[in-house]
Amino acid sequence: MSLETALPVLSDKLAEMISAMPGEISKQITEIRLKKCGAAVIALGGGCYFLSENGRLLNHYAKSAYTIGKDEFDFIFRRICNYSLHSAIDSLSKGFITCDGGNRIGVASSAVIKAGEVTAVKDITSLNIRIANEIKDAARPVLNMLYVNALPSIIVASPPAGGKTTFLRDYARLLSSGFNNHYRKVVVIDERNEIAEKQNSVLTADVGVNTDVITYFSKSDGIEMAVRTMSPEVIVCDEISRRREVLAMADGFCSGVKFAVSVHASSFGEMISKPVIKSLVMMNEFEYAVLLKDYTNDFEIVKASDLKSEIIRNNSAEFSVNNNGADSF
Repeated sequence: MSLETALPVLSDKLAEMISAMPGEISKQITEIRLKKCGAAVIALGGGCYFLSENGRLLNHYAKSAYTIGKDEFDFIFRRICNYSLHSAIDSLSKGFITCDGGNRIGVASSAVIKAGEVTAVKDITSLNIRIANEIKDAARPVLNMLYVNALPSIIVASPPAGGKTTFLRDYARLLSSGFNNHYRKVVVIDERNEIAEKQNSVLTADVGVNTDVITYFSKSDGIEMAVRTMSPEVIVCDEISRRREVLAMADGFCSGVKFAVSVHASSFGEMISKPVIKSLVMMNEFEYAVLLKDYTNDFEIVKASDLKSEIIRNNSAEFSVNNNGADSF
């Protein structure tokens, strides 16, 4: 949930240097990027900085940049896996591990493939520790504009690490906790345990008093389970990317469920060109698209119908949601 929950997986020296950073800097950290026998990189404020040997941040690479040696890197990786590579293989085969506090750690490795499937990983070279931030009222300006007299379905877009998950977390919290005097029934499909940050059976992030969380199931399976068993008014999903997820949403819409989903896009122009977003818009069920411009501090809203018109105008091929057996776009 915070930087403090990520520090225990680091080496003692690296954790000490980051802990010593001024609060106004450490609060902005979104990623800690570590490369075996390479420089330690800190991402914050939309940029990347190199950590120096004395714990200061450099805006350019220099010989004084702190280098993660092989032994230190391997030690950190073992800590991340809780000293059990075998128990982490399922998530490692998908390229990540989710640690306590909802911090997702990306893992760059080589796949070991048997019978066409990834059975193990080897040659770990990089780790990307993404810091999960909980910002109360991050979604309130959008709800104040769109949800006072209605319950629309929305598509939330931003670049990677642009605030989508933070927005959806607060969206669920507000909508299920009495926004505009309505306690909505919200279900979060938390495939990677990044939104609600569940530890065992405890939700460590505040996702609202009337929110149910389905964790680690695929988004498509989670949507089907939620519609069938939880009677949701709204389902929240992060990072839609697969055709089967869109198909599951189509079934949910048929049952009267509303959705708030996120996608990767840096601009509305980029949204127009992405197949998965075209499929979402062409369902004619989403009312608005919200583009986060400066994390959650600045945003732009357009009607999904206007986005659809631009898609039709800029694409000669018609787009529809259909199951042709393919899993992704």
